[in-house]
Amino acid sequence: MSDSICSDITTLEMRCQVLQIKIKKFVHSVRIENGVPVRNEQFENYSGNLWEDMIQWIKCNPCKKASSRKGYEAVIKKFFLPLFDAEKRVREYGREDRWQQVSVIIWLTIAAFAVMGFVDLLQHSYFPLATTIASVLMLYGGLQAGKKKKNTLPVEIAAFIILAGFFTAYIICGSNDGLSVLWIIFVPFMYMTMINLRLGLGLSVYYLLLLVLTFYGPFQGLLRYNYSLMMRTRFPLLYLVDCVISLYCVRKMLLDRSELIQAQEKLQVISFVDVNTGLQNRAAFSRYQQESDYTGMGQLAVVFIDVNGLHELNNRLGHPAGDKMLRFVGQLCKEMFPEDRVYRLGGDEFLIVIERKEQCVIQKTMDALDARVQEAGYSIAYGLEFRREHFDLEDMVNAADNKMLGAKAEHYRKLDREGR
Repeated sequence: MSDSICSDITTLEMRCQVLQIKIKKFVHSVRIENGVPVRNEQFENYSGNLWEDMIQWIKCNPCKKASSRKGYEAVIKKFFLPLFDAEKRVREYGREDRWQQVSVIIWLTIAAFAVMGFVDLLQHSYFPLATTIASVLMLYGGLQAGKKKKNTLPVEIAAFIILAGFFTAYIICGSNDGLSVLWIIFVPFMYMTMINLRLGLGLSVYYLLLLVLTFYGPFQGLLRYNYSLMMRTRFPLLYLVDCVISLYCVRKMLLDRSELIQAQEKLQVISFVDVNTGLQNRAAFSRYQQESDYTGMGQLAVVFIDVNGLHELNNRLGHPAGDKMLRFVGQLCKEMFPEDRVYRLGGDEFLIVIERKEQCVIQKTMDALDARVQEAGYSIAYGLEFRREHFDLEDMVNAADNKMLGAKAEHYRKLDREGR
């Protein structure tokens, strides 16, 4: 498979070199009379041969392979799908920062439009002034539409429409002696990195098609400016190279950023998860205390659990046996309270925060949990605390901890009596 691909690439490179030589002959075959390029018979011959060679190049065997369904699917899966997934992850991860970034760009653009509008007003250029006002209104409307949910898509679409309209006019009218069209060189990279990848790709393809159709194709009659032959032949190729390089750079940036975000997310998960039991740890409980508004929850209960005999089991059978007991108790807690928050605070201590459940239901569940632990040959002591007036979560945890200590002391007193 790899040898076939290398052979195809070599064939394509050779044909591209042939096309490059013919393009050079194509350009040099034009003579200049009174500052105007004039085509001669040699030009017509080269033009026809060049077009035929391009058609033949498209129909060649390597291109057939690349244009097959499997070839397209392979390109999409290998190149574009990871790119789109990376962009989605980056956009979701930094939604707040992205909104601020796009807002700053749009407000700077609105300020630039305001200056342009003032100049148009002084010059009595009312049509450009009207387009400038319409652009400002579209950008401002996009900002207001996405402001509540920090959604940048409305303003991105507005920017897409404005850029498409402005540069279409620049290409057709050839403003500033045809030099205004050069500004589209900056569009692919800036739009794909700073605004929106998919819209940036669409805008780049639109500009490329517009250049080809107006410079070479059936829409040449739309042009209101007579571009030079060098501009017609070289600028579309230059823009195509610019799009390819921009896409490669953007892909590299987004994939690197996505990998960094994934690494940060994994580190965050690890920092809030107990490795042995897979439950959330004390740091996760502290975060829950800080971020949750449990004051309005109404019914709230806390269970503080301590596994009896962990130290003795570790000394007698080793730490793997103790870890096994902790995993069993932790998994059982999660099984009995699947909709609630279960934490391993450290050592042999577990904490369950139960929201919106009746006291009798919680007590029955804890009795069943205690019975299953004893059936497995282990033992726990727990304290159950329900919400009281003027009690916050920390007070409830302390009260449940004290009840657990009392139950644990009673457990060891019972063992002492049985030992005697």
